[in-house]
Amino acid sequence: MVNPTFTDMRPELGQPVEDLETPVVVADLDAMERNLKRFRELADEHDVAVRSHTKAHKTPAVARRQEEALEGGVLCQTLSEAEVMARYGIEDVLLVCPVVSEPKLDRLCWVADHVDRFAVLADEPEHVARLGTAAGRNDTTVGVVLEVDVGLGRLGVEPGKPAVDVAEAVREQPGLAFDGILGHDGHVPYIASSESELEELCAGVAADLEETVEALEGAGIGVDRVTSGATATAPLMAAEDVVTELDPGRYIFNDAALLEQGAVDRADCGATVVTTVIGRPTGDRAIVDAGSKTLSYVDGPDPVPVGRDDVSFYRKSSEHGFVDVSEADVAVGDRLEFVVPNLWAVANLHDTLPAVRDGRVEEVWHVEARGKDT
Repeated sequence: MVNPTFTDMRPELGQPVEDLETPVVVADLDAMERNLKRFRELADEHDVAVRSHTKAHKTPAVARRQEEALEGGVLCQTLSEAEVMARYGIEDVLLVCPVVSEPKLDRLCWVADHVDRFAVLADEPEHVARLGTAAGRNDTTVGVVLEVDVGLGRLGVEPGKPAVDVAEAVREQPGLAFDGILGHDGHVPYIASSESELEELCAGVAADLEETVEALEGAGIGVDRVTSGATATAPLMAAEDVVTELDPGRYIFNDAALLEQGAVDRADCGATVVTTVIGRPTGDRAIVDAGSKTLSYVDGPDPVPVGRDDVSFYRKSSEHGFVDVSEADVAVGDRLEFVVPNLWAVANLHDTLPAVRDGRVEEVWHVEARGKDT
């Protein structure tokens, strides 16, 4: 008897989803295409660009689909993620985490030299000085986007006049080019308790960005790019005159967190985990083979059942998922499918992602940027 290798057990084109080894996270191509179409229509309606966040999937094949469908670039959370996207032919990259060490700055300059358009976030003169030195050392030009703190309280310069000093520091560096501002509004859906409050908070983000643009332009610094608008806030931020570019990530497949926020419908969720019931120890509890090592340890909502409302996922340990089946007819060996809880966390746990349509594997994507955290 020949034991199957890991490669032998990978998904095959045309393979029925019901025959895939579990646990397995799958991507619904129809849902992905609907989501791309929705954001294309949103962009066209408001005359804004869409720059997709690759940390939501970490997959060059998906990034290329986004680039083609939306005619916009990508955001990358880490430098190594940006390197992967550049090596796979993505031509417009914005790195949204500052880089400060000399070896990483040299790597950053390599990316800048190998794509058509590249920029990195900065929010203080020290960032600018280090970038300028690296650009000179590598004889290249690096675009710099100024991050504005619009309420997240993480990184970012204060809105308005404080941004001018940093932007002027960029302009003083011969190897740097000022390339606009960005305000990350991902915190907004988590603190809004109603639709009206969500609208109010988004308007506040736009006001901070507008104040910053006015201060920069008053100092003679043109601002051609103003980026803001996560998946849940994009419909509102797209309507703000100051915004020229949205930066959503999870919209491509969505997840249970967005469902919980009311930002999307179940039909919009294209990333699911297929599990097998491996135990029915009590009348009200079933155990499935997907736990935190499949779904991540990140806090958030529980996975949402697909195709049935008589079960609920309520807990996970490393390799086990706990499912309430007190009102369900479920047996050992049955399969249960769930919307993933946090797309960006799940994407970083899997080497391959079967892309399915009509119950069969149509494509197999390699998650080339998983684990690329440096």
